[in-house]
Amino acid sequence: MKGIVLGLVLVAGSAAAEKIDNNHNGIATTDRWGGGIRLTGLSGIGALPGVNVGGEVAGQVRRDDYFVELALGRWKPEDRHMVEDGATAPIPLAMNVWTARGGFASMRMPLRGWLLAEVGDISGAKQMPGVVSRMVMGDTPSARRWTAVGAGVGVAWPMSDQARLVGNLEVAVPLTRDTLMLDTGAFEPDPITARYSIGLEVGWR
Repeated sequence: MKGIVLGLVLVAGSAAAEKIDNNHNGIATTDRWGGGIRLTGLSGIGALPGVNVGGEVAGQVRRDDYFVELALGRWKPEDRHMVEDGATAPIPLAMNVWTARGGFASMRMPLRGWLLAEVGDISGAKQMPGVVSRMVMGDTPSARRWTAVGAGVGVAWPMSDQARLVGNLEVAVPLTRDTLMLDTGAFEPDPITARYSIGLEVGWR
């Protein structure tokens, strides 16, 4: 009888140690729910003239190996351009974008993959929250609108239980490519755009 009890204790202890190791190896998690807030720096090509730079803030929720997130970002070209399409007074070229992402976020590895859809427009920084409402109401001229779908992959490397260093790579295909008049001439987005981002995510894995 003592031998049976001792065997059960050893098996239970081994299982507990394995669970602790899986939970605290800095990579895997057994929590079915997770989420966080991410702040990233952006760089890309194709949506605006030349090299594009910007920033993004995103909120994410994970259930098991799947996640959804909503992000708000702002892009501008490295070189200054002015929009002169006659719709309003000339303004510096910059784009505000809302992006919805959904896909796979492994509980065992720091890998992610997703599909995305985004809407945006050429407007000032103070007008960022109103992008969607302007698109729905038709208040944004077609040449200043941005709609795209795409996909991405990324790595969220744990720095601690509540902080992760994130690196992402995405491609997006514009659904419309209207010509925008700038002070340097006409501009049309590329058929495929690419961007990468590096940032910090905080929250529960």
